[in-house]
Amino acid sequence: MQITLLVVNFFLITIISREYGAAIYGEYASSKSLSVLIGTASVLSLALVTTKVRAQNLDYSQSVFSNSYFLVLRNLILSLVLLFPISYLLGRNYLWTSIFLVGYIFNEMIHIALAYYQAKGNFVISSKQILIRTVFYGTGAWFIVINGLSILWVIIFQTLMFFIFFLVAHFYIPKTELIYDSENNEETRSELTKSGKKMVTTTFSAVLISELDIVLLGLFYSGPVLGVLALSRRLLEALFQFVGASLDMIFPQLSKAQNKKEVSGLRVKLRKVFIFSFSIPILFYLFKDVAQGIFTNILGNEFNELANITSSILFCLPLMIWSRINIIYSRALNFELNITKTISIGAISSYLIYYLMHEIGYNPAVLSIIFSQVLIAILTTYSFKKSYA
Repeated sequence: MQITLLVVNFFLITIISREYGAAIYGEYASSKSLSVLIGTASVLSLALVTTKVRAQNLDYSQSVFSNSYFLVLRNLILSLVLLFPISYLLGRNYLWTSIFLVGYIFNEMIHIALAYYQAKGNFVISSKQILIRTVFYGTGAWFIVINGLSILWVIIFQTLMFFIFFLVAHFYIPKTELIYDSENNEETRSELTKSGKKMVTTTFSAVLISELDIVLLGLFYSGPVLGVLALSRRLLEALFQFVGASLDMIFPQLSKAQNKKEVSGLRVKLRKVFIFSFSIPILFYLFKDVAQGIFTNILGNEFNELANITSSILFCLPLMIWSRINIIYSRALNFELNITKTISIGAISSYLIYYLMHEIGYNPAVLSIIFSQVLIAILTTYSFKKSYA
């Protein structure tokens, strides 16, 4: 399912870049990344919390859906207000970013509704929903693009799709499982918020690693240059998601680890994955001339530097994988707060790196991306070792 989603998203990125040009894609990508960062903080990982509550069949499990929806929508309103000054300071299009944010919220509400089935171990319905939604979204967006409509309609269409599929997911839940308990709403929302704040820390940390670079690039670049840089970073992200998604499977095993020997033994195996992941950027670098011809033919001459830039920043892939491993370890061993503080420091430091590289002026964008990922990988490793000492 993850592969299908990546393929459709890559297809959509390709046609947007080709039809609208690098400048429009740059604004599109930067606005979307900003919405993901704000949206991740807003939703409090309530889809995971809801799944856990339903799986454990807690006292308020039947009212968890209505209260989770309430919290997410309340946070959305607050986020839209906060987004206005943030988008102004970061130079992003408020309309685009706000619509992206609404879409992100409805996507999270889909997963909250699907938690009813996932808590039972039934992932078939979730997979079918994601597959159908992805195909509809890709097809509809393609139709909008080839008919020459504004890219704003692509963003609006995406949000509408999320809203429609949320309604489908919600009304698919048996009515007997949907209770509005007005007497205990405050207590339930308090419990959900408490659990969500704990879970969202590592989720937000992972999103920072994935999306922060594109947001920071939007601070220092604009026009076609931003589009090329954003697309190269998105290619890195696609590979990271493809390779890194399988790492989540180590979470249950880590959670059951009884001693340091088991934890360390698994970490030794994961170092081999880290080392092996260097083969991907090395192979791309060797064939970058071939890639350059392919990119130029598909996307146009505006992207003639895409392969060169991508061949350099792909060496961040192993670093991102290692940071993700550290995050998974921290979540499994209950060091979420420590890793979040560390990555937050890394995010602030990344801005300083971008600023300094921009002032120096020697290949600033590529070096900024690489140095920021090096720093975050070092900080996450230090945080884990200090927490688990």
